[in-house]
This record gives sequence, C-alpha cells and structure tokens, in this order.
Amino acid sequence: MTFAGLLAFLGLAVVTMDVLGGVLAMGMLLRGGTIRHLLAFAAGYGAVVVGATLVLHSLLTLLGRWLHPVLESNDAIGAVEAVVGLALIGFGVHQFRGASQPPGPHGPLEERAAPARLATVPLVLGGVAFAGTALADPAFTIAVGMASQEQHLTLRIALLVVWNLVYQLPLVTVIVAAAVGRHEQIVVRLLEISSPRRRMLQTVLATVLALAGLAVLADGAVALLSGHVPWLRQLIMLR
Repeated sequence: MTFAGLLAFLGLAVVTMDVLGGVLAMGMLLRGGTIRHLLAFAAGYGAVVVGATLVLHSLLTLLGRWLHPVLESNDAIGAVEAVVGLALIGFGVHQFRGASQPPGPHGPLEERAAPARLATVPLVLGGVAFAGTALADPAFTIAVGMASQEQHLTLRIALLVVWNLVYQLPLVTVIVAAAVGRHEQIVVRLLEISSPRRRMLQTVLATVLALAGLAVLADGAVALLSGHVPWLRQLIMLR
C-alpha cells in the first residue's frame, strides 16, 4: 500500500469513527461496570468482526470479478455517492431537530453511577450485537477491500488491526482508562463538558454531516453529468 493509500485507509477510520462504542462503555461504567465487563463486551464485538473480516475478504475477491464493470463506471459510483450524500444530509437534519429539543431531566451522577449487577454473558452478546453497527458501515467493507490488496498476510492483518483500533478509538480509550483506574475522572469530566454544551455539540455535528452530505452529493452529481472521476472511485483505486 502506497503512502497515499495508507493515509486514505487510516483517514477513513478517523472520518467514520464509531463513537457509539465509547458511549455504551461509559454507560456500563455508570451502572457500576468494571474492566471485566468492558472486556467481555469488546470480546463479543471482536469475535464477530474477525469472523466477518475473514468471510468478507474471500467474498470481496469473488465480488471483485463480478462487480468490476460497476467499479469501473463513473456513473454507477456517482449514483452511490448521490445516495450517500442524501443520507448524510438526512442524518444532519435529524441532528438539527434533536439539537432544538430541550435536554431531558436526569438525576445526579451519584444516583446514575450506583452499582448495578451486570452479568458477563449478556455483555458478550451485547458486543456481538454491537458488531452489527460496524458490519453495516460501508467504511468497514471499503477498509477490508483496501487491506486485501496488500499481498503480505502479516501486513494485511496489521493494517486491519490498526484500522479497527482507530475506528473504535472511543471504546478503546474507555477500556484503557478503566484498566489504569482513571475512568471515574473521565466520566465526571465528560459529563461536566458535554451536558451544558449538548445543544452546541449536536448542532456542530449536524452542520458537519450536512456539509459532508452536500459535498458528496455534489461530487456524485458532477460525476453523473460529466467525465469526472468520483471521490469514492478514486478511494477504491488507491493502492
């Protein structure tokens, strides 16, 4: 993989970073969870992602031959970009509407952080279910496809491990913090920062999603109306 391809590969993980994992991990800690519970959740997630990656690699090799005409078509990729752009704009509008709603009441941290009994097996199953969010993310499929172009198996595995660590950086951060006993400070600090700024943060997120959606939609439209090579195809062609 070239340096440009590596930047695009890791940039994809940063842009599509899954914050839900970190949110769920914080919720476990607020309910009295420990590092053992977080690791059980991560183990369920990791098992599914590893299995799906092995299957997806072989599947992409087969589909690569079938979909070659589609991947070589600017019109087809441009149409995909148009759909993705509209979806991003829709998510942005949803976030704008959410930001306009007043925050719901919540009790003090001491009440929400009161220890509750958390079983390990349900958390493993929860991690398995959570893995579905990654498998449904087109970025995951693109990342596996880009890594599969690397001929050396060891390097291919390393690329995918690093990509998933970046993609799930919020979850990884909470696990590391819990392992060193700093999770309580992080939870308290996060609540202090985010709670009074919820509307502003949600508005910023909505704006970013809307602008990204407009950019992707415009690129797809230009590709459909001219000979422009869409961004998505440029990304797929990176080696």
